[in-house]
Amino acid sequence: MNNADKTPPSDRPRFGGGIFLFLGLLAGSIIGIALNEASIGMMAGFGVGGLLAILVWIFDRKRGEEGR
Repeated sequence: MNNADKTPPSDRPRFGGGIFLFLGLLAGSIIGIALNEASIGMMAGFGVGGLLAILVWIFDRKRGEEGR
């Protein structure tokens, strides 16, 4: 990976937030089915999971910058 300042990337392992998308969809669908609103539950779960995945990405990006 080429950086503008020519510093090597961090050796720390990266975090992945994709699991939150999956779990959000799964939990939202289950809760939505229980409330007879499966589509709305799935979309809400996707929204919450997406928000958590973005937060993990932001946290990991800042952690990677500190590790240089």
